[in-house]
Amino acid sequence: KEQSAVLNQFFALLCIAGLLSVLLNIPNESSIITCILAMARLNDMIKESKKDLDEEESQLRSDQGKARKIRSEGDYATERLFEERTKAEDEVKEKNNVLQSLEEALSTSEKRLRKARTVERAAADHRHTLELEYQELDGRIDRIRERLEIEWGRSLDILLEEADTIEGDQAELEIELEELVLKLERIGPVNMLAVEEHEEESERLEFLSEQRDDLLEARDDLRSAIREINATATTLFMSTFDEIRDNFRKTFLRLFEGGEADIWLQLTDDPLESPIEIHASPRGKRTQRIDLLSGGERALTALSLLFGIYLVKPSPFCVLDEVDAPLDENNIGRFIKLLEDFKTDSQFVVITHNPRTIEAADWIYGVTMEEPGVSTIVGVKLEDALQVAGASPEL
Repeated sequence: KEQSAVLNQFFALLCIAGLLSVLLNIPNESSIITCILAMARLNDMIKESKKDLDEEESQLRSDQGKARKIRSEGDYATERLFEERTKAEDEVKEKNNVLQSLEEALSTSEKRLRKARTVERAAADHRHTLELEYQELDGRIDRIRERLEIEWGRSLDILLEEADTIEGDQAELEIELEELVLKLERIGPVNMLAVEEHEEESERLEFLSEQRDDLLEARDDLRSAIREINATATTLFMSTFDEIRDNFRKTFLRLFEGGEADIWLQLTDDPLESPIEIHASPRGKRTQRIDLLSGGERALTALSLLFGIYLVKPSPFCVLDEVDAPLDENNIGRFIKLLEDFKTDSQFVVITHNPRTIEAADWIYGVTMEEPGVSTIVGVKLEDALQVAGASPEL
């Protein structure tokens, strides 16, 4: 078919070329011959084309018949499908109506079920309440039965058998019963073991009373002893305080070579708890408060009070640690003189760095380091040292 189509196109071109040569008056025999041949060939081609067209027309008519048949079959099938769809829609509507009816019935049933459950819960609550009331009443009956049996000493059945029938008006009997109940409530519960409990409590009360009397007696004895101790302590304290006061004055006058000093109690009614007031006024000063004195004067005042207390009951040894540190030269001399006066009765150990105090000592003890890292205590008797120094020609 492709080769014939190419030849047909070729002869058609030849024919067109011959026609053009004729129309253009081209005197060429070969062109005329070519044109004639082309026309002949064109005629053959027309016949062949007509034959092909007839075949195609018959084929088309055959295909058209088949198409009509297929269309009719399709229309029939479509009509059946529409009928089935309509039928299916009707069935769906019917089923929807049935489903809606079932849903309505289910909703109604659920409402009835909820209502029934509410009624059931209310009935259960009411039943529970009744059971509680029944248990409470049963307990009250048991308590009343037990109370009656305890009070009367017999079972309730026997009491009911022995009880006489009471005759009279019901209203009057109820009024009398209420009055009796009120009287019993005023009396309160009757304890059948009250006598035994009374005896036990009486014995306990007697025991506690004896204990209380013993405690009161012990308290009175302690108070009497405390008063006696306080009286003795007050007497001893006042006598000792007067001695300290006198010694303080004397020692103060000796150290300051004059002036006034005194101590007294702020609360004379309670000497043991009273604060002590100290008054010191050196010669040439009118001082009422200790904190207005100088450092050296306060130190001498403290030494006066210390020796005033010390002289009440002297001891064989007395240790003084740096008591002369705040004293000047004049006060150092007074301090040394005071030690000289009292050293016949007591030995004084003085820890000091003051040269004059060291010079006045009989023995000197010091710590030296003859070798590095080795401390040695050295004691020197000044009197022997002075004799040795006087005998040495170099000294």
